[in-house]
Amino acid sequence: MKLKITLAKEAVHKAAVTCVGWSSTEEVYTAGDDNQLLSWNVSSNESTKIAQMGEELLPTDLQFLPRIGGSLGKLGDLILITSADGKFHVMNRSGRIERSVEAHKGAILVGQWSNDGASLLTGGEDGFIKVWSRGGMLRSSVVSSENSVYGASWAPDSQAIVYTQGRLLVIKQLAPNTKPVKWKAHEGLILCVSWGSSSEWIVSGGEDCKYRVWDGQGRPLYSSGLHDHPISSIAWCPGGDLFAIGSYNTLRLCDHSGWSRSLEKPATGSIYKLAWSSDGTQLAGACANGQVIFAHVVERSIEYANYTATVSERKTVTVHDVTTDTKEYLDVPERVIQLSMRYSHLVLTTPKQCYIYNSSNWNTPTIFDLKDGSVILLLQSEKNLLLVERSSVGLYNYQGRLIASPRWPNMRLEALKVQHISLSPDTLAVRDVSDPKTLHIIDLASNRNMSENVSTIQHAGFIIQLALDQSGTASERRVAVMDKNRDLFMVEVRDGHKTFQKLGGQIQSFKWNSDENMVAAVQDTRLIIWYCPSACFDRDILKLCSLQYDSHELGRSPRIHDFVGNSVSIRRADGSLLNVPISPFPSLLHSYIQSNKWTDALNLCRNINETSLWACLAVLATQSDTEALEIAEEAYAAINQYDKVLYIQHIKELSRPLQLAGAALLGGQIHHAESVLLHNGMVYYAILNHIKLHNWSRALELAVRHKTHIDTVLYLRQKYLSKLEKQEINKDFINLNKTINIDESKILERMELEKRKH
Repeated sequence: MKLKITLAKEAVHKAAVTCVGWSSTEEVYTAGDDNQLLSWNVSSNESTKIAQMGEELLPTDLQFLPRIGGSLGKLGDLILITSADGKFHVMNRSGRIERSVEAHKGAILVGQWSNDGASLLTGGEDGFIKVWSRGGMLRSSVVSSENSVYGASWAPDSQAIVYTQGRLLVIKQLAPNTKPVKWKAHEGLILCVSWGSSSEWIVSGGEDCKYRVWDGQGRPLYSSGLHDHPISSIAWCPGGDLFAIGSYNTLRLCDHSGWSRSLEKPATGSIYKLAWSSDGTQLAGACANGQVIFAHVVERSIEYANYTATVSERKTVTVHDVTTDTKEYLDVPERVIQLSMRYSHLVLTTPKQCYIYNSSNWNTPTIFDLKDGSVILLLQSEKNLLLVERSSVGLYNYQGRLIASPRWPNMRLEALKVQHISLSPDTLAVRDVSDPKTLHIIDLASNRNMSENVSTIQHAGFIIQLALDQSGTASERRVAVMDKNRDLFMVEVRDGHKTFQKLGGQIQSFKWNSDENMVAAVQDTRLIIWYCPSACFDRDILKLCSLQYDSHELGRSPRIHDFVGNSVSIRRADGSLLNVPISPFPSLLHSYIQSNKWTDALNLCRNINETSLWACLAVLATQSDTEALEIAEEAYAAINQYDKVLYIQHIKELSRPLQLAGAALLGGQIHHAESVLLHNGMVYYAILNHIKLHNWSRALELAVRHKTHIDTVLYLRQKYLSKLEKQEINKDFINLNKTINIDESKILERMELEKRKH
């Protein structure tokens, strides 16, 4: 990946260009010390004079009002311009000033609209940071310090700001009575800072000639080497995966974790400001020598199976088949914005159209027009693809036909991030924008109205990443979520009880396998592969059916790049890719079981005779609805789980419903076991299972609902507490003990009668 730079032959501005902002993906506005406001056509690199501003207006910052939901709103395009005389101006795109406000004593050094467009901040030489309404009314003076504010930036949720204070960075919450987070970030004066709207990371640059990356709590993530000159400008890409650094005759493109992807040395002097286009493919910079620099991100590449697809030019994608060493050149009329390759299909979008290529025929793509003209996110599953545009969401099949337009509560697409949405062949999972603990599950397989078939899952923690598995049936679909504590949980999306089960802690990143239900994760500093993540109900079995790869090759802070087939791709801290091969047999075992080929699965385990394979087979056999108890018995015996072997031998002598329920319990499917028993009228055994598992509240709930064995539950509860020498504290049990008479002999007689029935 690198930047393709374009510069005009001669500088149009007669003095230094101090600020730059994008009106659309094809138009840039610039202003400088010559008091001119210019509009630039990015394709032709031609400029048009919009306005000649007054000599007293020396611009220092410029930004267009963010388009919320893809629309301009009733106010149209508004431009925020700050100036060296302490005023900020709100003007329209024709250059007419709508409003001027005296905001600071001395120059305003930074001015920014909030990410939701509801307010703006200004920071100046006087050490103040002030927050204003969109109409120019002062809301609050957030910061008052002795140091000039050279840089400030909104948090992704617009509820906090980060700003410079000499050599310090400070995070200030806008909520009252909150203590700011302050730390020494550089050895010299900090000149610029940016908080990514998607990555939630902070990058800063200063006179010590370094740039540094921090997390949202101020913890250091990356520190660059020494540059030749101070860092004068920084800008995050809207997607959050890249940021750009500007310095004297220097433009650098960096990965979000800090390492450099591209370094250019244009003859521009210092680059005072940088700004990204909304589609994240183009960059514009304001230069000290009067030039405006334009850069297009090229050589973006993606890998899948034996293919590598690269955006070699703005309008050309090169597909390289490494097995045959052949190349295909795909030319499109407009520049490529989004690119994705999965399941033998390459999907790319331009500003107006979407192209779908099949790997078996690169010559005739499926083409259809976009609704809004700009794709924010592109997701693929085996059967369909999802396009998230500025104001709409479309689910398409690979023939280009629109299947559905999913909708969910609090649907704010401009705030949607790739970590917070996941697509599978039959399900879409989205994190709620306003409540980070809530997941919305959209059933894509249903023919009902998309707005009606939405369910929610509530997690106890703040969800920072989610992903759906890609294999299996819709009824078995699972979603993995990682919370702010870096704990990884898994839950069945169509299970009525929505019980979260923990896979592991200290997770840095994770990925589902593209073809089978296996999970790869970086746990602390090692790679761990869970061949059968549905075994998370039993920590010992989960450990048996997993692989731990701990090697110095992974280095510091590795993260999962992709997990395709039998290879895990790891992105190391220095940006290099490391491919870790894994055994092909767990994937083969999963495919046999998905095809209901239990004999082949058993023969595979017998021939390979690996503990991890036997453990996977044991768990999957007990979680299956088919007659697989004999296979589960042999698998548990092979891994020396003799208690489970004896349990299987015991339930094989019971009636068919009790066998199914017993196998479900052994497979950790407590609620499935309950539903089997209730469906067959075995309420007593459903209650008894919950008592044995110490789920006393659920046991009592079932007894009360079915109006049977209430006294049995109360009696067994009393015996349990008396052995522990504890007093009853559950209000439901206390209230029922007052009204229900417990006759021990009758209860024991009834329990014995239930046993004789089955």
